[in-house]
Amino acid sequence: MDDEIDNRTFRDFTEAEIDSKLQADVELHNKKVKRNIIIAVILLLFLFRGTVIYWAKFGIAIPTRYTKEYIDVTKEPVQTNYTEAEKKKKKFVYHSLINKGTMEITPQAHYVISGKVIAYNHDFLFISKFFDSAALYDLGTAWGKLADKKLLKKYVKVYSEKVQLTGARRLNWSWHSDIPYSEEYITSHLSHTHIIPANRNIMAAMLKLRDYQDFKLEGELVDMTAKDTRENKIYMYKTSLSRTDTDRTSRGFGACETMYVTKVQIGNKIYE
Repeated sequence: MDDEIDNRTFRDFTEAEIDSKLQADVELHNKKVKRNIIIAVILLLFLFRGTVIYWAKFGIAIPTRYTKEYIDVTKEPVQTNYTEAEKKKKKFVYHSLINKGTMEITPQAHYVISGKVIAYNHDFLFISKFFDSAALYDLGTAWGKLADKKLLKKYVKVYSEKVQLTGARRLNWSWHSDIPYSEEYITSHLSHTHIIPANRNIMAAMLKLRDYQDFKLEGELVDMTAKDTRENKIYMYKTSLSRTDTDRTSRGFGACETMYVTKVQIGNKIYE
């Protein structure tokens, strides 16, 4: 009986009409799918608009030139402190690369560091203001005898983080007791550097770095002052000027260097 009903139903339409109806249904379905995909993409772009803008700004690093100079990760960082007169002369206003924030930067020393990447973090972008508006990247570094990939992987555990509750940035590390170096040597050959990129190309170059990769940075260790006009407050952030300070009693309130980076070397490529 059901077959007879179905036959009567289909005999009311020609094959061409049935095909046309099926094609129309398929096209309608495809349009709905496309519409839903477009809505989903727009929603994702809205939710992750900060990340999209971030990669649009910093996604491509263009080498300024090439070099034959070898990156010697066994060398100690080179720091040349400025006189008070030089500090005053070199002071400038820095404009954030991610928002409309401005900060007064006072260079304290010329600084060059070659090392091996042991940690990095830039997940705090587009979240907070003041210090985060300038220091867009945190870099954990090892040099000297510690700049050995096998040794680091075998003995050392390290990661960079930003504590969301307080905004503090930290390099957390631990090592096995049988590591063949003293605690004094280890703590003086690891650093956590807050990077203030001089321009977009510098930031894009920093984003190319990966764990255990060799690099060389050149720039200045800097203090930074930011003004909160709404609350009429002034925030000052000081850089560490020593590789041997290890706690919050240090000049940098945690022994971290804040570096205004003007040159990055990765392999034989120079980014400026």
